[in-house]
Amino acid sequence: MLSASELKEQVKAIGADLVGIAGVDSPLLREHGEEPEKLLPGARSLISIGVALNKAAVCSGNLRLDRYDTICVYERLNHISLETIRILARQGAGAISVSPYLPIDMRGESKGMRGEINHKTVAAIAGLGGIGLNLLLITPEFGPFVRLGTIITDAALSADQPLSENPCDLCGLCQNACPAKAIREDGTLDYSTCASYLLRNGLPGIIAIARKMIGADEKVVKGIIYSPDFWDIWQSTVSGSFYSCSECISACPIGFDKSSD
Repeated sequence: MLSASELKEQVKAIGADLVGIAGVDSPLLREHGEEPEKLLPGARSLISIGVALNKAAVCSGNLRLDRYDTICVYERLNHISLETIRILARQGAGAISVSPYLPIDMRGESKGMRGEINHKTVAAIAGLGGIGLNLLLITPEFGPFVRLGTIITDAALSADQPLSENPCDLCGLCQNACPAKAIREDGTLDYSTCASYLLRNGLPGIIAIARKMIGADEKVVKGIIYSPDFWDIWQSTVSGSFYSCSECISACPIGFDKSSD
């Protein structure tokens, strides 16, 4: 079996910018209610993978450029995850990749707000960064300009340690930049307010439009379906990228490897 360091080198060679490993026996994992064994019986390790966003695109103020960059990054994450699972399979290890975005369970109390595993929690435990004031992962190399994926495996890999110091210095710039005012003064995040704003071209937007169309006359319906807002939602749906805000990311001044920008 490959060592943890050898595996991480191979995963980076595939295209990952950051790779860390967390053990399923980590007390921090349990504190956050993560149960990887339910997803993969016999699970022993979690591999956290990070791919950097293009800071120029995210900070461009052009939502289309921002969304396209997100699409490209998620495509790379998908490729890296698939190839990593194949590497592990050749070593005789079982592994599964947890979706970094969709599909996601929309039932129960979470209503799509919680995935099969919390990628940020795993990444923090694996030493890739710390959880910032905006509740995003803040990495020393890229700040919050990173998307994450997680692989659960039954391979026993040496776990990395969490960072000794959180890169987030609580400067408050993300809080000031949040157009929805979802980052509260006490440091908590109002998830529903954030989601309503962030996903206004996703499912919340579709529901809002459906409500307007129910019982409306033909003129109103035509006005809705021929509006730029409706067409933007259509684009978001077919492209798979519906995030409509990245202000808390753009405002963060912490680190960025200029060579990957």
